[in-house]
Amino acid sequence: MPENFCIIEGRDAVKDFANMPADEIRVNIANRRDKIFLLMEELRRLRIQQRLKGVNEPARVEIEQQKYLSALPFLPPLTEKSLTTYYTIYGAFFGAVILFGALLAPLLEVRIGLGGTSYMDFIHGLHLPEQLAEVDPIVASFCGGAVGAVSALLVVEINNIKQQIHNRCHYCQGAGYLTCGHCVGSGTDPASRESCAFCAGSGKVMCTGCLCTGKQMATEHDPRIDPFT
Repeated sequence: MPENFCIIEGRDAVKDFANMPADEIRVNIANRRDKIFLLMEELRRLRIQQRLKGVNEPARVEIEQQKYLSALPFLPPLTEKSLTTYYTIYGAFFGAVILFGALLAPLLEVRIGLGGTSYMDFIHGLHLPEQLAEVDPIVASFCGGAVGAVSALLVVEINNIKQQIHNRCHYCQGAGYLTCGHCVGSGTDPASRESCAFCAGSGKVMCTGCLCTGKQMATEHDPRIDPFT
């Protein structure tokens, strides 16, 4: 089975239906369709209960609260808001490293005497130019390595978030619902001034592109995987 055969699962996890009899294939298709509609009905009822309990949040808030698995081990799930927190932590860490390398390390080494012979004394002992002692190579290596390592980890998480955003449904942008085209989101029929029959007065209709999941989906006739197109 080729590496890119399935766009959702990996090659090791995807089920191979090549050896399944035709009758069994027909039964499995019907069962999976029934399961999809069952889950859709449960999702509809959950949305109703969410609205009845007064926690029907705007679509933008729901999207911001969506959690994604971190690309780094031992880290909690990511949200768009937590990525902003990561930026703040990175900025504070970067400032602390600069403070340590430029002020704290020279103060501890030269004035307080910690760390043994200062780097300036070492340069003088070897009768080398004093310009070499302006930057301690050990402190510089530590500071540069720390900033580089943390920057690489931050870039990994940023790319992870960008990939998750890219995987959102192009039609509803991850909300799972679209504005009702008949009442334009007002929930009221513009002709009869009664509750809109198309969205049941909610002002929103199900996104058929993602089946309310907010994710890009592979349909039965997706041109990316259909071998007969």
